[in-house]
Parts: sequence; C-alpha cells; structure tokens
Amino acid sequence: MANKDLVKRAFSVTANLSIPSQHRRDGTSGSEAAEEGAKLSEAPATIAPTVPNEQGAVSAAPKTGPGSMLAFMTEQSEVHREVVRLRERLGEFDGAQATRRIDPKLIKASSWANRDMSHFKTQAFTSLKEEIASAGGNVQPIKVRPIEGATAGSPSFEIVFGHRRHQACLELGLPVLALVQPDMRDAELFVEMERENREREDLSAWEQGVMYMRALEQGLFPSAKQLAAAIDRDMGNISKAMALAKLPGDVVRAFGSPLNLQFRWATPLKDAHQRDPEGLLAASRELAARVPPPSPAEVFSELTTQGGTQRQAPGSTTEWKDDDGKRIASLVVDRKGRATLSFDHPMGDAQRRKLTKMIDTFVGSKA
Repeated sequence: MANKDLVKRAFSVTANLSIPSQHRRDGTSGSEAAEEGAKLSEAPATIAPTVPNEQGAVSAAPKTGPGSMLAFMTEQSEVHREVVRLRERLGEFDGAQATRRIDPKLIKASSWANRDMSHFKTQAFTSLKEEIASAGGNVQPIKVRPIEGATAGSPSFEIVFGHRRHQACLELGLPVLALVQPDMRDAELFVEMERENREREDLSAWEQGVMYMRALEQGLFPSAKQLAAAIDRDMGNISKAMALAKLPGDVVRAFGSPLNLQFRWATPLKDAHQRDPEGLLAASRELAARVPPPSPAEVFSELTTQGGTQRQAPGSTTEWKDDDGKRIASLVVDRKGRATLSFDHPMGDAQRRKLTKMIDTFVGSKA
C-alpha cells in the first residue's frame, strides 16, 4: 500500500512538472493527469515500447506512471552522483591558498622591513636573482596583504614576507608570484615575517635589532618581553640585537656593512660606547677611512680594547651625522679644554628635557 501511494505522488509530481495544466494537448489538467496516472498505477504493468534515438540505439520510452517515475528517479540519481564527485574534487583544495602574479611596482616593502639594502649586493642575492631569471619568475611565492584605501597608481599591496624575491622580480621586470592574505593585523604580519625570514637566509644581528626596535616604537607589543614570547625568541638575543641597532651610525659604518656585526659583540661595543662615546666615534671614523679597510674582527678589537678608543684632543671637533652623512650635532673643544655642544636642527621640548637629564647625570648636579 505504501509503495502504491509513493507511485501516485511521484506520478503527480512528474505530470505537473512535465505538462502545464493550461497547455495539455488533450485538454486535461495536471490534477486530472495525476488521477489518470493513479489509475494506471493500479493496472498491471506493461512493457513500454522501444524507440530508436538519434544514433540508432534502441531505448525504452516510458509510457506508464511507474515508467515515468523510474526515468525521473534515474535522472536524479545521476545528478546526485555528479554532485558527490564534484564535492570530492573540491575537497582536495580545502585549505589551499590561491596565488596570483602581480606587478612588483604595485607592492611595497613592509613597514617593518628588516633587510638592509646591502643585502641586495651580496652574492647570495645575485644567485637568487639568476635563479628567478632562469625560471621566468619566482617559483616560491611571496606573501602580501592588501593596502586599505590604496589609490590608483600607488602600491596596492604590502609585503608580509619575501622582500628578496620581490626585489629580484622588480629588478628583472618580472611579475611576482604572490599569496594574498586579506584581513591581516600588524602584529600578525610582524610575527609571520620574522618566523619566515628565520627559516630562510639568516638576518644579521643588527637587522634583527632594527626590526625589534621598530615593533616596540610603533606599539605592536607593549614590551620586549612580550615581543620575545610572540616570536618565540630568547630575550637575551633580542636585547643584544637591539643594543647593536642602537649603536651610532659612525660605529656601524666602521664595520663596512651592518651585516658584519655579530651578537657576541653587542655587550663589549655597548660598554665601550658608554665608557667613552666621543673616543669611540673618533676611532670609528678613523677606521672607516683606512685604505685598505680593516676586517670586521680588527675593527671590533680596536674599538673595544682599553686604549683602543681615542680621547677628544684640545682644539678638535667631533661631529654626529645621520645615515645620509648630514651633520646633526657637533662637540667643539677649545685649547683650554672647554667644550661646546651644538645641534644643527631645532630641538623639541622632549629632547631638551632628555638632554638636560643626561647632563645632570654627567656633571653630578641638576640644572
């Protein structure tokens, strides 16, 4: 009885779907067709006649209610199997990230970029560039995030990691293969960039220090301790890296390249700077001007040995310069040993207060 009811309902659906009630050739409505189908379903089943198709093959042409229902169910079964196959194929790509090729001019370096430009003059970078040129582009994609509110003609993406591959493609004039990660917060970008670079060619200690200092100055992490926890690095190494990054530009230039500075040199150089900052700067400038230039190990030895730094001589001038070589401050000592410290740029209130505190400590009395 249940099967008979099912047949009736199925025939009713197929009849209503296949022939609208207003357009039946025999003038009967869809409901009347359903009633006819119900009557036919109670009659003994007959063998449907066969008709040839376009290719000449013979197939049965359903003429009864059960035949129509069977054809309908067979068609639905094929559709269901196709849906299952497509779902299985789609599942193979679950979790995958799509890549795209982007004009490198539309991509800018991260705000926390940790590659010094001297990195792009090394043999390692030259080899990477040659490899990318021979392959017609970078095989290993870089990662970027979209820049919100980017205007036409300006960079639309910011690098998460892959600054060397991006630079190589930029110099070669090739589109760069990239993964685009939307909705990425600054702290997430910093952590992923640091970990990715750690697994590739190691950054120098100085470069790492610059990166850590920028992260703290811009408030990505409330403290160096929390930064160390976020990137899973030893706090001692982070402190040493930042100590190297805080060295004056003249001291860094004495080593030829910031890439030559080593973690183990951080504390001795910091101590030498605190002990005699003027002497350390003067010695650094003299070492940087030597021809041929001394090795990084020789520079370190001369700057950190007790007598290696020079004292400010009467009647001489010490200058501080920025990374572009422009003077920002100078210390003039006359023949009687009196010193005059001057600055080439206006000083803000915060800087004046900081300088006053330093002088208070130096002379042992408050202004």
